[in-house]
Amino acid sequence: MKHRILLDTDMGSDVDDALCLALALAMPDIELAAVTTVSADTRHRAKIAKKILELAGREDVPVYAGVVRPSTAGSKFAWTGEEGEGILRPEDRPRVEEEPATDAIARLLRSEDDLEIVAVGPMTNVAAVLEKDPSLASRIEKLTIMGGHVRGIRYHDFVFQPGVDYNLCSDPEASLRVLRTDVPTRLVTGDVTLQVWLRPEDLARLEASRKPIHKALARSIRMWTPTQRRIFGSLGATIGEENVAFLHDPLALACVSDESFCTFEDLAIEPAMADGTFRTFERPSGASGARTMHTATAVDAARFRDFWVERVLQLPG
Repeated sequence: MKHRILLDTDMGSDVDDALCLALALAMPDIELAAVTTVSADTRHRAKIAKKILELAGREDVPVYAGVVRPSTAGSKFAWTGEEGEGILRPEDRPRVEEEPATDAIARLLRSEDDLEIVAVGPMTNVAAVLEKDPSLASRIEKLTIMGGHVRGIRYHDFVFQPGVDYNLCSDPEASLRVLRTDVPTRLVTGDVTLQVWLRPEDLARLEASRKPIHKALARSIRMWTPTQRRIFGSLGATIGEENVAFLHDPLALACVSDESFCTFEDLAIEPAMADGTFRTFERPSGASGARTMHTATAVDAARFRDFWVERVLQLPG
């Protein structure tokens, strides 16, 4: 069964967005209708995405730049200043569509049946579309989100506090607007994505390839790894040498066509604010304010990591 998806991404910060797009291009049962970008300099992010598509020989996939600022007053999107390094060269001029991403999302939803959205960044684009035309919620076949914090986010022995989930917490008003709709939703939460990462030997396999797409991904991983360790170190977690990049977004993308990488449960989830932080609370079935979401609660980390490596190494280019 083919899944036609729109990938909404904050491409260019954490390298996992690039690794997600690469996997989407390598999966024969995923058909990319478009890529949209969200958060801060979305046009720059769109150029990074388009460059990856070009390297993979998929210039046919359109890329649209989306909303720059969060809808939540006082919130600010992250921008580390190194976005796209290793992939986008200063002389590159990838062609990005002029149509705003929110207009493109609305147009595609109106014109296509069975279109799924895979959101691996803040919910700002999707929320803006649904705020302008709430009826479009019924046109989304399924919404897969990389985000949420349900039963505890742990990395080895370190347990993170609520709020570490950047995608949903960076623009809480947008997250509330989206998750309070009736759109069929699949949550692939930080509870499970923090269990899956690439190892140095996986990076070495990418670097051994002669294909430009693999070389670009490998360079970007190399540049991201120190940033990942610094960010997690500031939160109190130690990322050891065994981990060069988490596979948050690729795992969410893969579950669109193969949920067997994770254990899923249909949980009553209440999206709400608590102590100023956006949360996805697990509630008893039928609880007020909660609705059923298909939620990942465990993952076969080694199997998915090996799947990602083998699939992406088969990319052309």
